Amino acid sequence: MNNALPALASAAWLKAPALQRVFGAIGRDGDELRAVGGAVRNSLLDEPVSDVDLCTTALPHQVMQRAEKAGLKAIPTGIDHGTVTVVSSGEAFEITTLREDVETFGRHAVVRFGRDWTHDAARRDFTLNALYCSADGTLHDPLGGLADCLARKVRFIGDASQRIREDYLRILRFFRMQATYGRGDLDGEGLSASIALRDGLRQLSAERVGSELKRLVVAPKAAPVVHLMEDSGILEIVTGGVARLADFEALKHLQPDLPEAAAAPVCLAALFGFGTDDLERLAERLRLSNAERDRMVRARLAADRIVATSDAQRTVKALLVDEGGTTAADGLALATAMLRARGEDGRQLAAARALLTDWTVPVFPVTGRDLIELGLEKGPALGAELARLRTAWADSDYTVSRTDLLALISP
Repeated sequence: MNNALPALASAAWLKAPALQRVFGAIGRDGDELRAVGGAVRNSLLDEPVSDVDLCTTALPHQVMQRAEKAGLKAIPTGIDHGTVTVVSSGEAFEITTLREDVETFGRHAVVRFGRDWTHDAARRDFTLNALYCSADGTLHDPLGGLADCLARKVRFIGDASQRIREDYLRILRFFRMQATYGRGDLDGEGLSASIALRDGLRQLSAERVGSELKRLVVAPKAAPVVHLMEDSGILEIVTGGVARLADFEALKHLQPDLPEAAAAPVCLAALFGFGTDDLERLAERLRLSNAERDRMVRARLAADRIVATSDAQRTVKALLVDEGGTTAADGLALATAMLRARGEDGRQLAAARALLTDWTVPVFPVTGRDLIELGLEKGPALGAELARLRTAWADSDYTVSRTDLLALISP
């Protein structure tokens, strides 16, 4: 364990003045403040740290008082459950008082605040998440989770079935953590418990399932994990549909080189996009945002156009002009995955992909006002004429001038 201490002591997130001010404000008068979970785990695994969760022996009202006394903003975001958000230099840190379960009812538990770090660790989900570090980088491992963390072993704390019954979302978190951090086969006990208790997933809200699934599909090793979820009947329970596993696997192979292949809507479009109706249903089932639904559907429609065309460059130019760069890039990534899943290498799309960075997207030079000034009246006929001119513009490879386009209008 001592070999890991220098890595934590020198971690940039831990040394940040904003966080150290929080440590100084709260960890005093006999109380201790520690970072917990993801930041500690990711530092040990040399993975990026996106946020820092904190826990303390201080009671919530003490956290509020000490933060405000130190000139920091304190927000009682979940004070009844022991959580206070402290803002330091514009950065928000969630601080939760140590807790231990007295009695559990699924997600709902009777808890009491405590001072025992081992009890606090025991109520968490996985051993690699039950790691803490102090302000000076000292590592604390009350449950022996360090070995699992360094081995990238995703293992439930204690009895896997009990942990899952406390919150059935932990089934999806188990697979998501494996896809993100795991190495080797899934833990056998955790997998068996997840399969045995999979019907509990039906009790979860769509929002919670959707949030977890979006994080899972973008993970680097999501493809084999999703295969296992499909084989065990878990994926169908949460999505209500059949997966396109070959397309999804091909897309994940593209992820290191194509940023859009790591976007959740594109991943979902690859995994479930037999058609736009399927994606609309999925968006409703998972309570996706309008923006996520639209990106998913547009990616699928664009990919279908690219796969079906005999002139990918012309099609991608049309997508860039009519739909924008995001849709064109998403469609190309998804189309490449679809072709590779069929046994084609997708190299014919390389020239079309170069358009995303090398081609200056032109602006259609004619407006409705131009046609009105030439004597056309507002209405369907004007719209039809604009569409005809846009087609002529596209047919010229977007080179015909405004003057020449207007000359096509009959007097």
